[in-house]
This record gives sequence, structure tokens and C-alpha cells, in this order.
Amino acid sequence: QDVRRWKELVRYYKGGLLVDIGCLDSLVMQYANKKYPNHRKIGIDVAPEAINELNKIEQKKHGKYPTIQYRVGDLYKLNLYDENADYAVFGEVLEHLERPADAIKEAFRVLKPGGVLAISVPYMEEVEPGACDADRHLWSYSKSDIIDLVKPYSTNIKVKILRSQWFPKYKYCWPQLLVWSWKQ
Repeated sequence: QDVRRWKELVRYYKGGLLVDIGCLDSLVMQYANKKYPNHRKIGIDVAPEAINELNKIEQKKHGKYPTIQYRVGDLYKLNLYDENADYAVFGEVLEHLERPADAIKEAFRVLKPGGVLAISVPYMEEVEPGACDADRHLWSYSKSDIIDLVKPYSTNIKVKILRSQWFPKYKYCWPQLLVWSWKQ
């Protein structure tokens, strides 16, 4: 299910600067690189050891001129210029944050007008059986919850619920809520 989610998260990526916010165990960059290998991509996470390892892997693959750059950073205060990014992703991140609305505001700050914010979160985790990480998740999201978070910045919002394709009723395959919103 994660592979499908990562592919879905880059569904509307049309090139340009992509920022994967909370990139620790994400394959968003690799799927974006397949579509647009020569476009710039930045992965940001709070874990320095993981970022160092990801940069080493990228340098082994691409030498001195990698198209993916990984950085240690604070998702509430991204070290990026205003209106610089074409696409930003929060993949399974918002449910862990104390201030998800502030993180979304910061992501929209760095997006160009017309840029896309792609989000995935566990769907209705508090009522769905088989919730994945209830002890580490601070928030449970419904469609209206996530729409309310992006609505101040976007009027063009698409929502999709991704369920297990093989076991749609299997109680340990929790559904994921995917949202794409275009900055006004």
C-alpha cells in the first residue's frame, strides 16, 4: 500500500522544484525522479543521521551533481524562499505534529501560486480498526478535517481514500486519506 501511496502523492507533479517535508522513509523523491529526472528535489527531515545516509546514497548514485538533495530542517520554518517550490509533500507526517496547521501554512508559504501541496494521513484512525500507530499519532483525520486545514490557501482541492487493493476489508490494512491542493 505504501508504494501506491507514494506514486499517488506525485500524481500531479509536473516538474520543477519538489520539496518532500518529513522525507525520512519516503520514496516520493524516487518516483518523482522517474518522471522528471533533471528537476530539482529537496527532502527535509529532522533526523540528521538519516539525512546524512540519504545524501551518501544519492552521491553514490549520481556523483557530484545529484538531483535530490536532503537537508536537516524544521518543518515549521523551512529554509526555503517564499513562493519558490512547485510541489510539496507531507507523506504520513501531519498526524505526528503538535501544530499541523502551522506546518501547512509554512508549506504554502514556499509554494508558488498554482503550486501543489500533496498530503497523506491515516484516514479516520480513531474509528478504523487496525490503526497503525495510535500511541504516536496526535491527530486522526476525516475528509473535512484535512480540507479545513488547506482551505485558507486553496480552493482547488482533490481528496481520495486509498484502501488496500488486495484486502479492502482486512482489518489491519488501514485506509489512507490523500489530498492535493493547489495554492491560490
